[in-house]
Amino acid sequence: MFNPYAQGGWQNSRNPNASSSRNTIPQPSVYGAVPFVASGPTPMFVSFRFTSFSPSILNSTVMGPHGKTYFHITTDIPTPGVTVISNSNNQPTAIIEWLRNPMVEVRGFVHKQQASEWLALAQGKRYRTMTAKNKTFVWAPDDDSICLYSSGVGAPETHARLTREDGAVALEITSEAIQLGLLDVCVAAALLLQCGRKID
Repeated sequence: MFNPYAQGGWQNSRNPNASSSRNTIPQPSVYGAVPFVASGPTPMFVSFRFTSFSPSILNSTVMGPHGKTYFHITTDIPTPGVTVISNSNNQPTAIIEWLRNPMVEVRGFVHKQQASEWLALAQGKRYRTMTAKNKTFVWAPDDDSICLYSSGVGAPETHARLTREDGAVALEITSEAIQLGLLDVCVAAALLLQCGRKID
C-alpha cells in the first residue's frame, strides 16, 4: 500500500524497511496540491558597464570583462538625431532615430520599428515586454535594478540586470543569454531604458 510518509523520507518505526531514505531527490507532489520547483543552477552573470558619459549615456563606452571595450555609443555624430551603437570593430550593431516616435533597429535581431512597440509598456505600467530572437522577454523593476526575465509558462528565468551606479550603468547578463546572441539586444534596450528620453 502507498505510504506518503515513506515517500517523503520519514522513518517508520514499525517498518524500517518502508522508508525511502535512499531516494534523497525531492519528488513532485502526486496530487498536484503542492507545487514542485526543481532548483536549477544559479545563472552565471558577465558584467558590462556603460562608462565615460560625454555628457550622458547617449555618448558613452561599454566596457566588459578584463577592461575590454565592447561598444561605443555616439549620438548626433555624424547624423543629427541618430544614436549609433558600434561594436569593437566599429561596425554598427544598433541604430536609434530620435523622431517624435523613436525608431530602433538591432542588426540581425530586431527589425526597424518604434521603440515603444519593441519595449512595449504593459497595462498598469509595471513592466515592459521585449521581443528578440522570436522570444518574448520582460523588463521589470526589482529593488534598485531592472531585470530581464523570460516570459511564458513556468518560473521566470533572469537573463540580465541593469543597475545605476555613480557615473555609470551596470549591465549584468548571463553567459547563456550572451550565447543566445542577446548582448547586442540588451545593450540597445539598456540605452533606451536609461537614457532619460521619452520612448512612448
